[in-house]
This record gives sequence, C-alpha cells and structure tokens, in this order.
Amino acid sequence: MDNVTVTAVNFDKAEKALNAASNISARFVKTALNRFAKRVAKQVKVQGLSGRPGINGGPWRRIKDKNVRGFVAGKDLSDLQAVNKVSRVLRTHVEGATITAKAAGFLYLSRKSGKSAGKVFARVRSVTIPARVPFESVWRKELPRGIDEVRAALHRAMNLSFDQRMDTISKYLNKAASHR
Repeated sequence: MDNVTVTAVNFDKAEKALNAASNISARFVKTALNRFAKRVAKQVKVQGLSGRPGINGGPWRRIKDKNVRGFVAGKDLSDLQAVNKVSRVLRTHVEGATITAKAAGFLYLSRKSGKSAGKVFARVRSVTIPARVPFESVWRKELPRGIDEVRAALHRAMNLSFDQRMDTISKYLNKAASHR
C-alpha cells in the first residue's frame, strides 16, 4: 500500500477564520439575544398588562413605552446577556408589595381625575398589591425558542466565517484538481 501524506494547506487562513468567527458569532448572537429580550418585553406587555382594574393596561401597555424593556448587555461573546427591565412603579405589580403608612399612621386614598378629583375615599393603614404581572412565566415560555435562535445564530456565524476565510483553500484545491 502507498503512503498517505497529509499537509496543512493555508493553515494561517484557518487560524484567521477561527479568530474572525468569534467576532461574527458575537454579532449574530447579540442580534438573536436582542430579539429574545424584546419579544419577552412585548409578551409581558400584551399578556400581563391587561385585565384587572388596578393595571388595566393604559399607558403601561403601549408597545413603545419604557416601563418594560428588553435589550442586550455585553461586548464580546463571553459576556453577552439578554436583559429585561421593569420600571420601579411596575415592579410592585410584578413582585407584589405591601405599602404601609409611616408618620401619620394612615394612607389616604383619593381619586386623581373625574368629578370628585382629590376627594379622599378611603383611609387605611396598609395596602397590599398582589403580584399579578406574570413576568417570569412569560420569560420561561420564550426561553426554548431563544436558545434555539442563539444556537442557529452561532451555527450561521461559524459557517459564514469559514466560507469567507477558506475561499483560497477551495480555489487551491480546484486548481490542483484541474491540473491532474
């Protein structure tokens, strides 16, 4: 049997492809994570901020509103993360809270608008706001799709990087095959 000899052709191009793959991968993954975070924010607005009289939608439910936001934090592939933020006012409806009076001993509840604007209609020692915006359940529901999108983005990025950088190898192999 004849000897088989293997030589590395254009190894420097392969090394450059691996280095460039991390930059391309970071860009592709950042896009996928950004879509995931924005999709979670939109679903929280659509599903969680409708219904009950306390938070009947209104200004919080607007898609362009800043009360629920989704974005990506981090620069390179190792520290990218999808972040979802909820405003301080809306956080009480996500986590639930008990508001108690401090100095006077009572909370005075009044109407902000209408015919009897400013008129006190209740005097209580504390108010309990239940957790009624299902933020975590929406996030967990969207997580499998987000993982699949990140995996697909990494795969596309690696393929693109190697296709771009390994062009010279394929040209060399085609040239060598045509001379035989």
